[in-house]
Amino acid sequence: MRRQTVVGKTMLAGNTACKVLYHKSSDMVEVEVGGTTLKFEADSFIVMNEMLRKAAARIVMQTEIEMSI
Repeated sequence: MRRQTVVGKTMLAGNTACKVLYHKSSDMVEVEVGGTTLKFEADSFIVMNEMLRKAAARIVMQTEIEMSI
């Protein structure tokens, strides 16, 4: 079995585990969300991450912030 490193993990709503694993020998990244695994070449993962970061920023900018005093 190939050596892998967990480079990120969290628990999502509903106790769904989410992990990002990096396989240095093959330069591949696996994203595990619950029972689903997505595999990417590292450079493709970085591009996808940037796209998701920009999408998240747009969503945040469209969400009204409730100010309470």
